[in-house]
Amino acid sequence: MSEVIGRVLIRCPETGTPVETVFRLRPSAFEALQGEHRFRCTRCGQIHTWNKDDAWLEQAGPKRA
Repeated sequence: MSEVIGRVLIRCPETGTPVETVFRLRPSAFEALQGEHRFRCTRCGQIHTWNKDDAWLEQAGPKRA
């Protein structure tokens, strides 16, 4: 079975809304993701730094605290 590529999202720290990062990954690649990443937020225009703990794949939904 082939893995579906999903958009990687984080919650914008300024607006609190989910926002797409520039990453599109398969679930196995997402699980292996390491380090910090940066992108310009389409919601607030600022550059956000994030890591895997801040993110989720679109089809999986946000992480619950």
